[in-house]
Amino acid sequence: MTLKNYFFALLVVLISLSVSYQAQAQIDLRVGGYIQTWYVADQHTELSSGSELNNSGFRVRRARLTARGSLNETFSATTWLELSGQNNILLDFHMDAHIRPWLNLRFGQFIMPGQSHDTARLVSSRLFFYERPPVTTTLASGMGYDAFRDIGMMVYGTYGPLWYGIHAGNGAGRFNQTGTTITNRSWGSGLYGARIDYTLIDGLVLGGHVSTNQQRDLVQGGSEPFDLDRTSWSIRLATNNLGADRLYTQFEYMEMSVNDTNRGVATIDGAYDLNGFYGEIGYGLTREWHILGRFDKIIQKPGQAGSFRDVPRYNQDSITLGITRYFFHENREIARTYLNYNLGTADPGDLSRHALVLVLQLRFIPV
Repeated sequence: MTLKNYFFALLVVLISLSVSYQAQAQIDLRVGGYIQTWYVADQHTELSSGSELNNSGFRVRRARLTARGSLNETFSATTWLELSGQNNILLDFHMDAHIRPWLNLRFGQFIMPGQSHDTARLVSSRLFFYERPPVTTTLASGMGYDAFRDIGMMVYGTYGPLWYGIHAGNGAGRFNQTGTTITNRSWGSGLYGARIDYTLIDGLVLGGHVSTNQQRDLVQGGSEPFDLDRTSWSIRLATNNLGADRLYTQFEYMEMSVNDTNRGVATIDGAYDLNGFYGEIGYGLTREWHILGRFDKIIQKPGQAGSFRDVPRYNQDSITLGITRYFFHENREIARTYLNYNLGTADPGDLSRHALVLVLQLRFIPV
């Protein structure tokens, strides 16, 4: 039975259980999701070969369904499916034990907290812009995540103004499991990390993460044994309604260091470093209409993009401007549409790119 068939069979079982035990209220099953459709009005990219790419048209960027079953106040299970791609539709499938507000356990495949806030805690249905800044997604991929996810466990919770998350995972991303795709490695190998976000005062949050992926004699998918030695960290400062109503900002800086010669990054003498940041500002003209701007930068040493693989340094920066219209029903956001214009350059080569994208999103995620 394929993974897709397995999930739908399990979903049918959950629905039947929900109906059978509705009178006793033993299972509370809630389903929902969201869809993001893009209209790319104009996209232009200069390539290092001297050629250019020009594109326009429609794209279903995300089409996701979720189901969450609660057995009682303590135990629940959640799954997320991505239907806009052709393969690997399962994003999340995890179980939770809610013991105290400050002590919760999660097991399965899910987004790990030990990465940037942009990839660890900002879900894609809440993105301010049409895409994340490249520095955050590149760091997550380089550390061993697939779609920001891994298989493992985490402890998380909230204590007063503090949110924390601590995780341990396989360090190989989605669908890479011990005993099947991972057939050998030294004891203790894995991806370990933690994240905290602390509200200093009302409207001012300081946060950060640390993470390390240490693998010894790893055999994955029939490969020869190899090692991984990677670390990352980040720091973030965010404001909301601080000093001015409907004004929000955030700044996040991050670094990653790779001291191995394996998979996912090109290294020179077994070393590779990444650093970068993004800064965002938004202002609500009204509750429904917002204007936004972002500047982001990523520096990779050595370069990682195509023919720049062997250059000593590759950097890319961009500016994104946007206007967003939110739609609410009974004080809940149900839809948003936003128009973004992105303009950037990449060196070496001083290659330019720009894109004008209109995003339409419908959101029906259960509370």
